[in-house]
Amino acid sequence: MLSIDELAKGKVFILKLKDGSGIPVQWVQTLRGDVAARWYDIYQRSDWDALRLEASGIFVNRVSEPEAERSRRSSACIVIRTDAVKLNELTRPLAAVQA
Repeated sequence: MLSIDELAKGKVFILKLKDGSGIPVQWVQTLRGDVAARWYDIYQRSDWDALRLEASGIFVNRVSEPEAERSRRSSACIVIRTDAVKLNELTRPLAAVQA
């Protein structure tokens, strides 16, 4: 569960998926309030159907792997990583957004 402080100030989430070729792609986004609570729930329940439907509307800051790793090391964050969902399975694929 996220604290009231984390919900108010924001929590860093990192989404890591692979494209159809198996190449990792990642996004870093600071989420607040109800959106942070929703994504924490998706993470906790491993709700990959919700991830497929909702990710492209939330995760818009695509970054390189080194940038994602820097974010991971510099703050307490939530990393959502799964092999159960590929980039091309998202409702609106994020592939069009380039780092």
